Amino acid sequence: MLSSRIAYAPELLPDELFYSWLARLAQLNAIGSPRECLMRIFGINSIVPSVDLPTRLLAAQQQMGDCSPFETLDDLLEVGTLLPYHRPFLNPAAYSRVREILVHGDGKGLKVVMGRVANRFGANPPLRSCPACLTESVTRHGCFYWMRRHQLPGVSHCSIHAIPLQALPLEARTHRQRLVLPVAVGQTPVRITSGAGQVRFAELSEQLVSEAMPALDPHRRSATYEAATRALGFVTRRGRVDFAELASALRRRFEEFEGFEHQERLLASAASPLSWIRPLIEIPERSLHPICHLLLIEFLFGSVTVFKSAYAIHDAQGTSVLIPAYPDISQSTTIRLSAGHEAALRDTSMSCRQVAALTGHSVTTIVAWRRSQTIPIRERRKTLSPSKVDQILGALASQASLPSVAERFGVSLSSVYRILAEHPSTRQSRGDQALAAQTTLRRGRWSASLQSCQNQKEGGVVAARAKAGADYAWLYRHDRAWLLATTRVTPRPQRASLRVDWVRRDADLSQRLLHQVELLRAEHPSRRLTKTRLLRVLGEAMVRRNLHNLPTLDTHLTQAIESAYAFGVRRIEFALATLISNGPDLQLWRVKRLAGLRVWSAELTAYANSQTDKLNAQNTVRTHSLP
Repeated sequence: MLSSRIAYAPELLPDELFYSWLARLAQLNAIGSPRECLMRIFGINSIVPSVDLPTRLLAAQQQMGDCSPFETLDDLLEVGTLLPYHRPFLNPAAYSRVREILVHGDGKGLKVVMGRVANRFGANPPLRSCPACLTESVTRHGCFYWMRRHQLPGVSHCSIHAIPLQALPLEARTHRQRLVLPVAVGQTPVRITSGAGQVRFAELSEQLVSEAMPALDPHRRSATYEAATRALGFVTRRGRVDFAELASALRRRFEEFEGFEHQERLLASAASPLSWIRPLIEIPERSLHPICHLLLIEFLFGSVTVFKSAYAIHDAQGTSVLIPAYPDISQSTTIRLSAGHEAALRDTSMSCRQVAALTGHSVTTIVAWRRSQTIPIRERRKTLSPSKVDQILGALASQASLPSVAERFGVSLSSVYRILAEHPSTRQSRGDQALAAQTTLRRGRWSASLQSCQNQKEGGVVAARAKAGADYAWLYRHDRAWLLATTRVTPRPQRASLRVDWVRRDADLSQRLLHQVELLRAEHPSRRLTKTRLLRVLGEAMVRRNLHNLPTLDTHLTQAIESAYAFGVRRIEFALATLISNGPDLQLWRVKRLAGLRVWSAELTAYANSQTDKLNAQNTVRTHSLP
């Protein structure tokens, strides 16, 4: 156990991460290399310690024993990690898997299970600290340490001092397994622009951690969001949530997220800004980053505490009643109603329009549900006589537009659509006539475009498609036979493939290889002649792919490649020649230092000894050519 091998275990400081406590433990006890430190703490030296969500916590708790500042494993998870920040927005099954990985796993697939990789908010944020908080920590506790509130995702501002945080990027670490402290952060700070919005978001993130909520039911959570959204009036005329207006209000509230670290990701795109709002309400099973939830919670409820109360009240009122809708409308449509709203639906004294206004659903949906439950409703007075219907059908058969027919006969556009749907023959006739008109129009435009390109010598089919691509695509989809019959594509001339003279190429490459070998052997300091190094100047990919067609080159290449022993012999001979030119006294340590070999095998040592002894005995200089 670690407790029997350390001299001092520091106490856990206020708001300190488990990662920070481990870094101070390693520093105060002068534990050696990062791998040795991890082996002594986690019982394994192959993991990379995570700042926010460390793994193998059970092994660490057992290794530390009495030295651990946490009484239980649950205390470690609640106080020393960011699990309370992520937990409320994980479904119970995903939370169980995440906890299992933190306690027993090595971290592989952790943030994939949490959905953080797919969210694209960054799975490994930089370490952050507040300069003012660091100064206070030195004054009160005599050391620097990482505070949990500064490491919350998306937080770029200190909630206490209202100043920007300093960031230490992950790549600034000298070793990815080293446990670092914020001592060196002040040397090269990376400042982040800030404002009131960032301060408020930092406070909100801190509230989320302090509330320590359990894993919430996704459907209840989304229903709580939807109820608050409807209460604020973000509802369309059809009784649905007005996501476009909600997104616009959020953008105004947070001033286009100006200064936020993830501004581009939050805005998503100009075409569909804040596209993450809809899944929060309509697709609760999808795992979204807590940043998205916090922004919506702040807008709808004002604080995490109010949201927590609303979630509990929503559950107590029993708003999870699902009532099947009228099957003629949609076989899969359901109405989510509270007990009070269901009573209003069955109250025949209330009109369908009044019930729709009360429940937030469309009048058509309420009518369909009441009909399915055989609840009597007041039918609308009919204003369309059979003769008027026949007149409308005649106008529709003449290819008049639907809005003009509605205006001409004084009926709603919905009535015209309904009449057309009730008479398939008229609808088919209008479709056939519209298709014939479109075919004539598209054929004429395509023929004119093709003829214009040919007359002006701009090209053929390719040039015409650049000008009238929509017409070509429509004809290809609806009138392909005519298009292919009238459009002749000129086949491209086939170029004759050039044959390679491998005999000549083999001779040329062999000469270049021999010349390259001479140059490489003459360089100083000499480097080993490997196959990759020799082929680099010849076009490595081409030669490797066609080496079977280059027999002479293959032979020269095999002869030129040096083994580790041959390279060592060449460096030893170079060292001997240099030392002999400076004096007759040869010593093995001088040969080794001048040869500069990193690895000395027994064969190389024996060769160096034999050559040294031989030259010392002869006391003569034999001819050497410096490599």
